Amino acid sequence: MSERYLYRIENEGKRPSYNVLYRMIRTLNVSADIFFYPEKRTDDTEVDHLLRMLCNADERALEVIKATATALINTAPEKQL
Repeated sequence: MSERYLYRIENEGKRPSYNVLYRMIRTLNVSADIFFYPEKRTDDTEVDHLLRMLCNADERALEVIKATATALINTAPEKQL
C-alpha cells in the first residue's frame, strides 16, 4: 500500500476496498468498531491491551507467556476471605 494511497484515504475521503480496510484493521490491531461505529466509546482496558499483544506474539513468546502466567497463578498467596 503506497503512502499516496493512504494519503488519499486520510485526506481526500477515498474509500478503501474491503481487502485494504481488512489489512489496515489487522495491521493496526484495532477493533473494526473504530471504523464502523466511531461514535461508540471504547475504553482500552489493560485486558484488551494484553489480548492485542497476545494476538501479535509468536509461538515462542506465547509459550513463555503461558509458563509465566501459570507460575504466577500457582505460586500466588491464597486470598483471605
